[in-house]
Amino acid sequence: MTEDILRRKVSRRRALSTAGKVAIGAIVAGVVAGIGGYYSGLSAAPGKKVTEKVTVTETTTVTKTVSPTIVTRTTSPTEERKLEIFHWWTAGGEREAADAMFRVFKKHYPDVTIVENPVAGGGGVSHRVVLQARLSAGLPPDTWQTLGGAELKAYVDGGYLVPIDDLWEELKYADVIPKPLADMVTIEGHRWTVPLNIHIQNILYYDKKLFSELNLSPPTNYDELMKTVKAIKEAKPKKAPLGLGTKEKWEAAFVFDALFLEVAGPENYVKFYKGLSDPKTDPAFRKALERLKELQPYIYPYHAGLTWDESCGLVVSGDAAMVTMGTWAIGYFISRGWTPGKEFGAVNFPQKPARILLGHTDSYGLAKGAPHPNTCRDWLRTVASPDFQIAVDVTQGGMFARLDIDPKEFPDPIRQEMQIYLRNNPDKLILDQHGSIAPFSFTQAYWDVMAAFITTPDIDKTISDVATLMETYKVKEEAAWYHWGSV
Repeated sequence: MTEDILRRKVSRRRALSTAGKVAIGAIVAGVVAGIGGYYSGLSAAPGKKVTEKVTVTETTTVTKTVSPTIVTRTTSPTEERKLEIFHWWTAGGEREAADAMFRVFKKHYPDVTIVENPVAGGGGVSHRVVLQARLSAGLPPDTWQTLGGAELKAYVDGGYLVPIDDLWEELKYADVIPKPLADMVTIEGHRWTVPLNIHIQNILYYDKKLFSELNLSPPTNYDELMKTVKAIKEAKPKKAPLGLGTKEKWEAAFVFDALFLEVAGPENYVKFYKGLSDPKTDPAFRKALERLKELQPYIYPYHAGLTWDESCGLVVSGDAAMVTMGTWAIGYFISRGWTPGKEFGAVNFPQKPARILLGHTDSYGLAKGAPHPNTCRDWLRTVASPDFQIAVDVTQGGMFARLDIDPKEFPDPIRQEMQIYLRNNPDKLILDQHGSIAPFSFTQAYWDVMAAFITTPDIDKTISDVATLMETYKVKEEAAWYHWGSV
């Protein structure tokens, strides 16, 4: 990793506490809505309101109890019934889910005006830029979409959220969701957000008609995968066996992670992303890269300009036979007129030697200095409810955060089976690199390295680059917060 590449990477913690302040003068001047142009090629959908002059009279009392200290906020009884919310659900299947979640909220709280600020960008990349501008300027929305894990930790470390332990206790939420999921949003003993779903990243989607035509079974480990891609290439030389889009970079890491999990096993997978193993001497890391290099000729070659949904579109258009993507792809395929179990199928990959679910969660919290905190807490109560999760998760493609919802609420056999498996095996859920065990600053740089490897698979250089990133971003220190099993 050259010094030039490292200089392009901004520490996520610094990004949440200092980097955005460079532009504070411009932001206060009212150009927040244009910050989306910060990254070339990423355009933000305009918010419904750029700045808002708000006067809040607030007193803060700290109540010490046997449980962790809770900060209770007393606001003016005349608080306007409004909810300012940032999210990135704009792609096919996602936009419909966003509409569904606001529909359910309005059903429960019809008096609330929703000020929605959707920001396009796969996985929330451009969303984070626009949001950071608001946070740095001291103009937070009430709530925003964030992934559990290191991304959430960065907001906590930056002082942008308040703990909501009391709300979790009120809802008894820890009793109805998997413990590994609760751990994803628990930092320093406090609950910070409410998970609304579980997204599993290590899923292999495939064209059922093609597989039936070629008499193929969906692969469940690497050896089966290589036999499958070779058979497809031989029978359909113009079709890419594996679709991919790496415009947002993280998609490349999804493909690698599935290979790495099979070689390393769950405990060593967690150890690696916690910085407890050295990439230079880790045999599993090298072997997984060797496997990815062997797979590379069977990957769609023009991946660099495609987003995640466009990579799934390759399967719909017939340009690719399979694609590795998270559960949200189900919503995308449905939005394109494909029916789960009919036009497309899906399997967790790998399933041998063990079936592990690499997952993360979309969640919402309460901003420090939120302009409408009471309304926001009503929003969070709704997010935790069964009717909200049924309406939203069925539409968007995620799995239910709550284990007490009947899996048959899903119309497709894919998620029914996965939800039942999770309900019976909650300990098989591990935080993936998308929500990220490692600090988000490392993860963003790591995505770049893995995307570069897909284009030019240089094993020794990649190992050296990742080792440098581990040291530069102090992964061992910053990822110590996460625990899974005995790790």
